[in-house]
Amino acid sequence: MVMTALLAVAGLSYVYLTLQLHWLGDRQKALETVLAGLRKQNDVANVQIAALTSRSALQRRLKEGYLKMTPITEQNIVRLAPIRPAPEENAIRPVANDQVGR
Repeated sequence: MVMTALLAVAGLSYVYLTLQLHWLGDRQKALETVLAGLRKQNDVANVQIAALTSRSALQRRLKEGYLKMTPITEQNIVRLAPIRPAPEENAIRPVANDQVGR
């Protein structure tokens, strides 16, 4: 009786796990199909972005008046100068000495 019950439970478990495996396989296939579609949409969007931001497209929109550009004035340009000039070969240079009182 116990042996028959164990075989029945093992058989039912096998059938259940096999059905679950098939169901999960179908679910994975559906998700992969959705993923492929999203990748395709992403590629199409990247092509559209490249086309809309190309130099020729931006120049065309500028001529149409869709975009407005203003020149950069001199007061808005920041120029960075070196902090100190490069020292000469024989020049005196300041030295920091962290060791105090030897």
